[in-house]
Amino acid sequence: MLTALALVSVPVSGAFAQEGAAFLRVPVGARAVSQGQAVAASRMGADGIWWNPASLAWLKDREVGLNYASNFILTGTSLDLVYPAGRAGVLSASALFYNIGEQTATDRLGNSTGTFYTSALVTAASYAATFGDKFAAALTYKLIRQTQTCSGSCPDVDTYSVRTNAFDLGFQSVRGKAGELTLGAVVRDVGFCAQIIDSEQCDPLPSRFHLGAEYRVDAVSKARPGLTLRVSGEVVTRLSLAEPTLRFGAELGVAERLFLRAGVLPGISNESSTGSGDGSKAAIGFSIRQGTLALDFARTFGGLSSDNGNPPTYVTLRMAFR
Repeated sequence: MLTALALVSVPVSGAFAQEGAAFLRVPVGARAVSQGQAVAASRMGADGIWWNPASLAWLKDREVGLNYASNFILTGTSLDLVYPAGRAGVLSASALFYNIGEQTATDRLGNSTGTFYTSALVTAASYAATFGDKFAAALTYKLIRQTQTCSGSCPDVDTYSVRTNAFDLGFQSVRGKAGELTLGAVVRDVGFCAQIIDSEQCDPLPSRFHLGAEYRVDAVSKARPGLTLRVSGEVVTRLSLAEPTLRFGAELGVAERLFLRAGVLPGISNESSTGSGDGSKAAIGFSIRQGTLALDFARTFGGLSSDNGNPPTYVTLRMAFR
């Protein structure tokens, strides 16, 4: 039987096994999504823990972030906390819950017998630190839990509650005379396989390697004081360096209060195993910042959800404490 979790899984080429815990590929955070997910080298807010935890090392203020994502497959909500500890580094913790939905269980005659529910919970803890003013590194530990439960009778549906562990390791390096270029690299979701029923069905996690760069176009600020422009690019591959895909993004800031963002993911398809998670090909978004509060919004286009009439929507609320 096709379960809700199977809907989240994106088919991969015949050269690779089906991956487990495919919900880990669903993007988190409106800012990253609106930049085409090309943020390995970007300085993120609290949601940086889900992209490149090294970006957290540059934060000076405590921060709380709330993220919400919705598409036709699932909804996701996360709470992210960041605590800079001075010279000791930056500590962060997050919890991400995915409601993958419910489906009706039926008997052999097609009569409804019950309802089964699929969900996932990812809790993460990260440590990040800078080394001088040019280099940052971080390590994140994730505890991943995936469950499927039944209300009523579900004779042909497997119910389970399984867990596994994963790690992210990220780096960022500032380059250029004025620090206008940042390079970033991160290995995400490296860990034990996700075992649903028995050892023969223990599927590997969707581990990925990200390598990116972000460039601050200072000529824009000089020509138009109050404006900032950053452009970014990134390549994403499997750890074997197979199936590389590209991502590009841009952010235009106005007086450090309004930020307009856009991104593209060329060559992505619903079958791409290193793509955007649902095959989305482009994204737009904006941020409004007032004092210590910031609101981010993003919408993606193309891909599995859009093709089914429900373009994914992402909203993030961030608050800093000085």
